[in-house]
Amino acid sequence: MPYRKQHMNISTETFGPIRRALAVGGLALTGTLALTGCGILDQASSTDSASEVSEEQFDAVADAAAGDCLPEEMLGGDNSTFAVDCEDPTAFWTITAIEADPAVTANASGTVDDPAGVYELCGETVAAQIPGSPWTDWNMIYDPTTLTVDYLFCVEAIGVPTAAGTTPVVPAAGECYNSMSVSSELHFGTLPCDSADVDSVVVDAIAVDQADWATADAEAIAAECSGEWVYYQPVMDQFGRTTAVYCTE
Repeated sequence: MPYRKQHMNISTETFGPIRRALAVGGLALTGTLALTGCGILDQASSTDSASEVSEEQFDAVADAAAGDCLPEEMLGGDNSTFAVDCEDPTAFWTITAIEADPAVTANASGTVDDPAGVYELCGETVAAQIPGSPWTDWNMIYDPTTLTVDYLFCVEAIGVPTAAGTTPVVPAAGECYNSMSVSSELHFGTLPCDSADVDSVVVDAIAVDQADWATADAEAIAAECSGEWVYYQPVMDQFGRTTAVYCTE
């Protein structure tokens, strides 16, 4: 049976610098504004009030530490708290590192122009979509007026399924996923292959050397795939890095 060896398209608007509310990795959480000349903290104005951090949450972030847990949506639920108990049913991420007053500056879109500071704290593989690995990501709380970053933190999924039922592990060869959920969840996640939501089976996954993530030629790499496959899809992260190429059916 002939197969079409063609590229599977997904929305490019979800990659590169990603603007998104209530999710890690692309749009930071809007922090409180430190008023000039005094220690009073007042809530900053924002075009998206859903991404604003309350004074209570801002204070709670100061007490957060590596090993604490966060819900899937960072600001979901109680707006007076930040971290949740790791045994709480809403726990989804664990904080792997957090730093106050990092050497990072936000931009007007609520992300960073240069991810070097993110890599320094979180490691260069943060947010990389590595087959077989749990989701990792980052976020920051910043002042939208001065663009000063108050807190930068790194997270890793603890393995609890998403609200949509996706296991937060990047699929490996032989595993299944929904290509449309990549646009909504902003990660490649694993589904049981008998799920009605599955539209892609990973026939082969060709890993890309880390040194080549920024320049990988997905079409050329797909030529290395084995098995009977129909589409190829670069496994790309929010920084535009291709960590692998899927050949799928």
